[in-house]
Amino acid sequence: MKKLLLSLMGVAGIFPACAQLPLFSCSLDKATAVDTALYKVTYRLDYTCHSKADTRFDDVRTLLIGRRAVKDRSEILFHYDSLMTADMHRGAEAFSNPKGNPWPYEIMVSPKERVAEMKYRLPSGMDILSYSERVPEIQWNFAADATVVVLGYECQLATADFSGRHYSAWFAPELPLPYGPYKFGGLPGLILRIQDDAGQFVWEAEGFEKSSDPIYRYDYESEKACTAIEAAKTIARCFNSPIAFQLAAIGGGKGRIYIVGKDGRTRDATEEEETPVPYEPIEML
Repeated sequence: MKKLLLSLMGVAGIFPACAQLPLFSCSLDKATAVDTALYKVTYRLDYTCHSKADTRFDDVRTLLIGRRAVKDRSEILFHYDSLMTADMHRGAEAFSNPKGNPWPYEIMVSPKERVAEMKYRLPSGMDILSYSERVPEIQWNFAADATVVVLGYECQLATADFSGRHYSAWFAPELPLPYGPYKFGGLPGLILRIQDDAGQFVWEAEGFEKSSDPIYRYDYESEKACTAIEAAKTIARCFNSPIAFQLAAIGGGKGRIYIVGKDGRTRDATEEEETPVPYEPIEML
C-alpha cells in the first residue's frame, strides 16, 4: 500500500545533491526480547552521505547495553515505528512517516560471539536489508595526556583504523563499559565521542543512565535477508540511480512516481534525468 500511495501522491524534491532519501515507518509487532538493558546511552549523530558534501544531517541514536546484547538504533525511527504500531492496533489505515534525517541503520551486537546483526532501511517503503557479519577486534592506539570532558566524565583519547577510515575516540575510564556506537568498542571505558578524520560521521553522547528497558529483535514485514556484500551493492545502487531504483522497486513504468524537477515543475520520474546522490559508505573496505 505504501508503494501505491507513493505512486499516486508523488514525492517532491527527493533527489537534491546529497539528499537523505525519505523513509517509511514499520510495524514493531514482531518482537523478540533478547536481553534487558543495564545502561542506556543517547548520542547525537552528525553525519553526511559524502565526506565532501556541504549538506549535513543529524540523528538521535540510542545505545542499549545489556549483558548479552548491545543495540544501536535511531530514536527517530523507533518513535515513528511505535506510533505506527499503536495506530495499526486502533485500526488506522494511514500512518505518519519519519521526520528529520534518521540514519537508516539498526545494529545488534553480541559481544561474546562478536557478531553484529545489521538492518538497513531502504527509502520509500522498499526492503529492509538484513544481514549478519563478524565484528573485528579494533586495534586502538592510546594518546598520552590527551583528555576532554564529555557529560561531566573525563575522557581519554584513542585512535584506530577501521574499515578504510581513521577514527578518534574519547572514552571514559570512569564508566568501565567496553562499548560505543555502531560497531565500535574494545576500549577500557565507554566511548562518549568518536569521529572519522574526514568528519563524515561524528557521534557525541548527550545522555547516560541506568536502564531496565527490554532489548528487542524486530522482524519487519519487508525484511530481506542478504549478505553484507549484497547489502553494500544494493545501497550503492540506491544512491547511484535513485530514480531507476525506486521505479524498479514498484514495477517501473510511467505514471508511477512523480517528482518536482529543478525547474519547480512536477513531471513523471521517467522523464527526469537521473542524478546520482554522492555517497561514501561508512565502511570503505
